[in-house]
Amino acid sequence: MRTLIVDDEPLARARLRRLLNEHPDIVVIGEAGHTVAAQALLDQDPDLVFLDIEMPGESGLAWATRLRERPLPPAIIFTTAHPQHALDAFAASPVDYLLKPIEPARLAQAIVRARQPTRAQQDHEPGISIQVGRAQRTIRASQVIAVLSEDKYTRLIHSTGEALIDHSLKDIETLLGDYVLRIHRNSLLNRARLTAIRRDGAGRHFAEAQGLDRPLEISRRALPQVRQALGYIPSGNDSVAMPAD
Repeated sequence: MRTLIVDDEPLARARLRRLLNEHPDIVVIGEAGHTVAAQALLDQDPDLVFLDIEMPGESGLAWATRLRERPLPPAIIFTTAHPQHALDAFAASPVDYLLKPIEPARLAQAIVRARQPTRAQQDHEPGISIQVGRAQRTIRASQVIAVLSEDKYTRLIHSTGEALIDHSLKDIETLLGDYVLRIHRNSLLNRARLTAIRRDGAGRHFAEAQGLDRPLEISRRALPQVRQALGYIPSGNDSVAMPAD
């Protein structure tokens, strides 16, 4: 997620950036100490903004209201040392409200919420068209669990079932972009659903994912990218089980 940090305190921005380093899918694309500077960064199309409430000039609350008017507004997480602003803040429809000093566990919860697409984002979210009986149905990218290449067909596993589709895995990667992660030459996985990496007695690695009833093998070539997507921390037996959020 492309992320902006807007806070008039340099130390607060630096601490938040350090905490965000623990979330590999969060990419900080800019920082600003006030809303005028932050406004100039919006041409980078951030997905998420961490926004202080009390700043010189325009307040974070006022700027958040203007952000909501954009055709595809970013998710907003307010950050403040003043809990009395909570009621006013939620009128601006943020995904969360964090009190300083920000705790890593609360930050992780807020990021989980920020990953949930808004209605506007859903309208722009890519999808795959499938045939259901005589009707066409679109499976949104966030509904995809895995895509498997099996013999002469491609199997799409999604949140409400499965379907055989004509698209190749390369086609799906082009359609869905960063929503999916190549874990093997014959399989793609929804990046946000990855929950753990396991290694068996033969030294093979497998990906576990929310919504899958069995793990999927990870190729040696793909393993570094899968570890990065999970936020992998090396351990003695090279086996982890940690939240993907």
